[in-house]
This record gives sequence, C-alpha cells and structure tokens, in this order.
Amino acid sequence: MCKASDVSGGKGGILPSRRALSSLLPSLALLQPPYSKRKIILFAFLASIILGTAAFASLYTFHRGFRRTVQFWRGLAPLIVKYKALKFKAETIDKCSEEEMARRLDVFREESAPRLVDLILRMGGIYIKIGQVMSTIGQGLLPQQYVDALKPLQDGVPPRNYEEISSIIEESTGKRMDDLFSSFERKPIGAASVAQVHKATLRPKKEGEEPVPIVLKVQYPEVAKLFDADLSNLETATRMFAKENMEVAKALRKRHENELDFTKEAANLRECTRDMQKFGLEPSLVRIPRVVEEICTQNVLAMEYLEGVSLSDAIQQEEDSVAKALGKKDGDELKRVLASRMREHFENGGGAGSGGMMMLGDKKMKLMNVLGPTATAVLRTYASIRDGIENAALSAAKFASKLRADFTKGELDLIADSASGKKKRAKVNLGRALKTLVHVHGVQLLLSGTYNSDPHPGNILILPDGRLGLLDYGMVGRLSPTDRETVSKTILALSDRDKAATAKLYRESGYKVSFRDGSTVDNAVLHRFATFHLDRIDLSPLTLDNGDTVDTLELLRNTRELTVPSWVEEGRRLGGLLVGVNAQAARPISLSKEWRPIAKEALRK
Repeated sequence: MCKASDVSGGKGGILPSRRALSSLLPSLALLQPPYSKRKIILFAFLASIILGTAAFASLYTFHRGFRRTVQFWRGLAPLIVKYKALKFKAETIDKCSEEEMARRLDVFREESAPRLVDLILRMGGIYIKIGQVMSTIGQGLLPQQYVDALKPLQDGVPPRNYEEISSIIEESTGKRMDDLFSSFERKPIGAASVAQVHKATLRPKKEGEEPVPIVLKVQYPEVAKLFDADLSNLETATRMFAKENMEVAKALRKRHENELDFTKEAANLRECTRDMQKFGLEPSLVRIPRVVEEICTQNVLAMEYLEGVSLSDAIQQEEDSVAKALGKKDGDELKRVLASRMREHFENGGGAGSGGMMMLGDKKMKLMNVLGPTATAVLRTYASIRDGIENAALSAAKFASKLRADFTKGELDLIADSASGKKKRAKVNLGRALKTLVHVHGVQLLLSGTYNSDPHPGNILILPDGRLGLLDYGMVGRLSPTDRETVSKTILALSDRDKAATAKLYRESGYKVSFRDGSTVDNAVLHRFATFHLDRIDLSPLTLDNGDTVDTLELLRNTRELTVPSWVEEGRRLGGLLVGVNAQAARPISLSKEWRPIAKEALRK
C-alpha cells in the first residue's frame, strides 16, 4: 500500500516522491553504462524470455495448429512423466520383481487409460480417428486397459444437442425441418469424429405416398478447421523428419478432405454399390445404403435406413454370453484372458489358428481342457441356448407371445434396439460375418481398386438376415491397376511364405527401411514388415538371413521407414483393421490365405 509520503502533487496529478524514485535507482542503475559482460548476458536472457513469451502467446492465440499441439502435449506429457517415474522407481530404487512391476503398470494403465480417452475426446478431429484405429488393431498388442478404454470410440463420441444439429441442417439445405421431415428423432443413433447420425422420416412429396425412413448424417461445423490444423502439423513434422514421405502425408490430407465433403461420400456410395453389384456381392452378401438424392449437400447427407446389430456390439455380446456360460458375471474377465492368449498366439507366429474361445486353454477353465478342439462349437452352442432360454422367458413375461428359437451351431441370439425402442431379435453368426467382411474388402481392394478404407466395427452392421450393412464411405481409397497387381503378387508371396519374392516386390516398388545406424535390412526383415502389413501379426523371434535371431519388438524399435509407397500405406491400413477386428473377436486370421483366391483372380484379369 502506497503511503502519502511516497507521492507528491503537481500539475500532471499525483507523481512518485523522491523517496519512491530513490528506491528504484538500484534497479535503474543496471540500465546505465558501463555494460559489463555479465550485464549483456543478463539483458540477452531477459530479452529472450520476453520475446519467447510474446511469440508463444501470439502463436497460441492466432495459430490453430500450434495451439492444438500445445493442448495435446499438455494433456499427454503428465502421463509420460508419471510412466517414466514409475519405471525408474520400480527398476532403480525399489528393485521390483517382474510380478510387482506388472502389478504397478496395471494400476497405472487403469488410471491413465480413461484420461487418455478424455484427451482424445477433447481434441476431437483426427485424434478420434487414430483412437478408433488403435482400438481395432491393438487387440493383443496394446495393454488391454487401453483397448477397452478406446473401444467406445468405435461406436461414437458424445453427441451435440438438437438445436445445433437442426440449425446445421436448415442452413445447409435452405429448408425448414418441418418441410423436410414428418418425424425426426432428436436422440442420435450414432455420433462420430466428423458427424452424427439421426433417424428421420422423409415427408412424402405427394399425398398418399408412404413416409420413407432414412438416416441423416450431419457434419459438425468446426471439423474442417480441426482436421486442417492437425494435418498441417503432420505435414510439418513429415517435412522436418521424413521428407521422403511427403506424398503419403499429402494423400492422407486428400483422403480426409474428401471425407469432409458429403457430396463426394454420396458419389462413393453410388460407385461402390455399382462395383459390388458387378462382382455379385450386393445385395446378396452386403448392403450399401442408397443415397436420398433430395438431401445431399456438403455438410448433410441422407441415406436409406438399415436396421441391424453393429459388429462391435455383436462381439461384445458374444463375449458376455460365453462368459455367462462359463459362470462369470460378464465379458470383462474373459477379455483379459483372451487378450493374454491372443498375445501368446502372436508371439508364436500369429495367423489363422483354432481361434475363437478355443484360445481359452486356461487351467481355471476345466471345460476347455476336457473338450479340446471341439470346445469352441460346443461352448458357443451352449451359450446360444442359454441366451435363448433367458430371452424367451423375458419375452413371454413381457408380451405373452409365442417365440421361436433356432439354435444353429455357432450362432448366437443377440438383441438389438430397433428405431421404435422395442427389442428386436437378430440372429448373428459372427464367424460368417467376419469372413464376409474380409472377403468383400479383398474384392474391393484387389479386383475393384475402390474400397472402404475405414471398416472399423462401428461402421459395420449385421442385418437380421445375416448380410452385412456397410455404412460409412467417407474414407475411400483407390489403387491403380499397377498397384493392384503388386498387392496381389505380394499376397501370393506371403501366402507361400516366400521371403525372397516378398522382399523383391517391396524393394522394386520403392519401399525403403533401414536400421537406426543406417545399415540396410535383409529379406527376412522386409518379409516380416510385409507380414504385418498384409497378412497377420507375427511377434515371434525373427531369424535374419545371416542366421542371427532378433526379438521382433526390438527390431521394430531399431528400424525406421524411409520411403513408403502409397499402395503399402493404403494396404496396411485396411489390412491392419481387418486383422485387428478378427483378433478382437478372438478369431485370428491369415489375411494372405483369405485373399489368395482373390489375388489369383486379379492376376488372371
């Protein structure tokens, strides 16, 4: 508090007194010559702090990409620091055993996984896309706590309110909601990284016409700017650290920009429908929703409504059903066991195995040990019957109606919410659905060249008659005939376990990878990389061409990709998602074996 003696009057008002000024003299003296070396260093240090703070504040305020980078690392850095501190303390100070280290890491993952998902949801944009992909391909690779925490991203994110959505629709179409729809469900049936989806009934054009049920995909207004900022950051990082991969970064930008224009998605839906019909897959095996031409703008897209159970729900419900058949409360404990078995499967070479619940060869689960290879079918049938009895009893109590149950081997009775809110039965053969999913995308990639590059489980419906509904064609990839030929040859080489042929195809197409010290990799390493991209997850020790054996995870840490051809980037994203969703359903596959007949047909043509 300033005393009266510290100020004096004057024409200009209240001025500092001599006593107050004299107290500032020591500080002002620093500004007076002579300028010693220490003074100059101090001035430079203070100036750098002031300028740095000003530059940071300016960038944070006016540069969206910089601001999002800071926000991301501000959320992630504390988790990284805590993880490093935990490992240092456990290894260096406490000298923990492996069991204690695993216990501490489990505690850390339980705490950090929800925080990581919260960060992804706050960031939005491309971070949600990354989270969706990791939740699918991470089964058996990432700690199960992270996979479980990320999995809800497959089905959606917190939705926006009706007022905001209706405003977007009216502004984009130039029409009032009441003029467009005779009914509109305010609660969305799905909300994703780019848009959310509502069910509605299209207002008939003529009197006497039946109302048409549709789904409406509505894009969030800020998404384009968020994606632009995130992709600009990615391009900057690529330019600085991996300039040779700029074409991949540019292709990624183009793909996401196309995703943000719903008129292009509508064109993709029409094109892929025609392609699948040409190859005899639509509508016999799959259904792609038809575009409602009256409502198709850059930000709003209306499509035919397809009813079914999402693939992610079907996987979850099968886990719960089998868990109950084993006397467990739900699928959580089962998932932990499956994740452990899946990891062991990958460490033994991965690929197609006995799969399914056969992977539960745990001492605690006596049933599996007794039944051996037949346990999968027997247990699933038992789980199906159990579910059927429970559902029939529930339905009888509620509706007093006669129900029919068909417990075909390998099938489960799953319950899906219909649009009216009633429970509707949908018979799901999960194994058949997954086989169809893999086959259809093989045809799209190798024969058509136009394919859905984002088939995560939340984008797939299992329809009541067993067909698949393929919902989201915002991200569509395209391969040239030359690239399709290269991928087909690679599939055959992988299927034949021909390391030399696989490595030759990768080298000739321009794929380059080296060890951290700059030395070149051999055929065995290239073959293992190609295996990850287009076949299976193989974490078994790798024998190099010179006879040395290396740990696969150590190999991945000690190598770096220098150049990635577009067909490798496209193929490994699709391949990773398909291998991942099968692993998530405890049905590991060899993609090259599944696609071998398609690859042969592609090369014949």
